[in-house]
Amino acid sequence: MKNQSTELRKPMLSLIFIMIVVTACSAFAVVWMQQQITRTAQSSQVMERQLAETVRKLRYLDERIATVHQPVVLQGKVSSVLRPSMENQVVWVREKSAPDGRVYAAAQPYEASMNLALADIQPIR
Repeated sequence: MKNQSTELRKPMLSLIFIMIVVTACSAFAVVWMQQQITRTAQSSQVMERQLAETVRKLRYLDERIATVHQPVVLQGKVSSVLRPSMENQVVWVREKSAPDGRVYAAAQPYEASMNLALADIQPIR
């Protein structure tokens, strides 16, 4: 009888020891996961703030672009240089070859003959 109780005691003690180890490891894993969740939430907040700041800057730039491209503003930029043509006025345009072999004057009526990217547009203040 004594032999049977010792044989039964060893597996029970080892089972209890394994349960304690598993419980302790699980507790540490839960604490670690909570820390990871907190770190992820903090980094997400930082990224959300950066995204909101970037969106705000983009909206501001879109507003500035829309303001600069309004017809009244564009007309004001060229109003001092342009004037109505006279009835008997003749305007000569010198042909100038572009790097791609095309001519300065527009080949089709709907094509623009000036590169607007090179226009000197000053910001409105």
